[in-house]
Amino acid sequence: MNPRPYIRVPRRVAEAVSSKLHYDYLCFKGSTMDEAYLVEKVGDILRACYSPSDYEVQNGYVHPCLSKTGRGRKPEIDSVVINKSSDTIMIAIEAKWAGSSHCTPANILWDIVRLKILVDRNPNCTGVFLIAGHKKNIDVCFSLPFFAPGTQHPLQQGNTRKKTFSIRANKDHQSFIEIQKNAWKKKYPNLEVPDSLVTVLEDPTKSANEVNRFVAKAWVIR
Repeated sequence: MNPRPYIRVPRRVAEAVSSKLHYDYLCFKGSTMDEAYLVEKVGDILRACYSPSDYEVQNGYVHPCLSKTGRGRKPEIDSVVINKSSDTIMIAIEAKWAGSSHCTPANILWDIVRLKILVDRNPNCTGVFLIAGHKKNIDVCFSLPFFAPGTQHPLQQGNTRKKTFSIRANKDHQSFIEIQKNAWKKKYPNLEVPDSLVTVLEDPTKSANEVNRFVAKAWVIR
């Protein structure tokens, strides 16, 4: 069966991830936690949300809108749900493990831009960026200059109103963005970078409250 509407899938994933992190930590499995662990758990949660007869959940799904020049691994989306009858992507999730070497402003920006590209070409797809991990590592990540309060950064921390993030004319971070755009276009010469995107934080009151040891936050990307 599909998820009941009173808890949206992105929020459900964030709350389930936060709970699972606490559970596994208390079962002495903290040493197993990393980004691969996180993506695996996201896939498990999505499989619980969607009927396997109608939907397929895949981790490491090749991004259908990007092509890489030369050899090497093709760009992937961490987790997707595919409608079997229409062969369309219903939800796509990029996940970052806070505290890992991959959880950087540059990689976070690339994740949300890739989701924006996917959603623009697949109107029925919900794009979701998820960050999870120990609360202190989440706090360190969002204390970096790219996410400084009062600047035009992409991810609201506690406000669930939509936030528009400019990629073409950002008054605070354009020089950083240009460096990233040049790197993207070197790998993907035909890449069309969107001028802007919109993010909306899912209700974090249960998945990221101040007393949690482990937290998870999810933003819908439009």
